[in-house]
Amino acid sequence: MRTSILPALLLAALPAIAAPALTFEEVDTDGDGLISADEGASVERLDFNAADGDNDGTLTVDEYEIALETLAPPAETSPPSPSNAPEPVPAAPPDPVKP
Repeated sequence: MRTSILPALLLAALPAIAAPALTFEEVDTDGDGLISADEGASVERLDFNAADGDNDGTLTVDEYEIALETLAPPAETSPPSPSNAPEPVPAAPPDPVKP
């Protein structure tokens, strides 16, 4: 029984163990001190155009850090909780007993 519970617990914990965002230096692969649109494409959920505050086609360290702060976490699907679960349908009343 234990061997079947452990994998299930690990799968349930995966969203909580998400990889941290890449650092500026990791994304700036050419080392020029700026992140191009091509380099920024490696960052999941990064809206490059919105992050590029001065619209110069590159991200500075400050623009990148601000963009990371505004990244929304991925949407998670979860089973319905008791508060948002559908109401159960009541069973039909029994037929009256005829004498």
